[in-house]
Amino acid sequence: MDNYPEDTDRRQGITKVVEMGIAAVPGVGGPLQIAFQEAAGRRLTDRRTRWLNDLAEKVHRLEDQIGDFDHLLDQDTFMDAVTTASQIADRTSRAGKLELLRNAVVNSVLPDAPDDDTQQLFFDMLDRFTPTHVRLLKLLSDPPGWFTRFHITRPNVMMGGKAVIIEAGMPELASRKDLIDRYAAALGNAGLIAQSLSGVMSEAGLWAAATTPLAADFLAFVADPEGNGAD
Repeated sequence: MDNYPEDTDRRQGITKVVEMGIAAVPGVGGPLQIAFQEAAGRRLTDRRTRWLNDLAEKVHRLEDQIGDFDHLLDQDTFMDAVTTASQIADRTSRAGKLELLRNAVVNSVLPDAPDDDTQQLFFDMLDRFTPTHVRLLKLLSDPPGWFTRFHITRPNVMMGGKAVIIEAGMPELASRKDLIDRYAAALGNAGLIAQSLSGVMSEAGLWAAATTPLAADFLAFVADPEGNGAD
């Protein structure tokens, strides 16, 4: 499971571009190319090994629900999920995103898993989204529950836009309406948000869910099957 043709092609492409740049440096192209290939190759291999080891540990803990390794490796859906998630994992060091990918791989073979086409759609979203996108989606799916779960004081507002709730629930986005708009636009384009976040709403509207049924399915797909519920 360590090597995939698609990964090899992509790595060779990246390496070739860098080598072309190195080769343009007079007098150092050859030795520098070799050093880069060796160092980058080791780092890529180490990153893939850590990812697969962490995934294997999670699968082992959930064997009672999804079966042992021999059973899973015979399932095309599982191997498709491992391959796709591994390609995405190669492109990130974000612990939160890697955890979402591990959850998705395991959830791909649970009895209530989405069909293969929907799983591919969700992996495409995971590839594009940051952990902040997913956290924002969770907040918008259940604003009161988010504030209760994280023991955040609810803002005392009677009406306004959803940004008021978002800034209070995710302090890292406070006074960053530009970022909120970009995150929301990406979620909206993916069909995960059901309403505009900028319109003026009543208090009831501010605290109502703003997500679609597809968002519920996506969040279930990336939720921790071990029930840790970390956000």
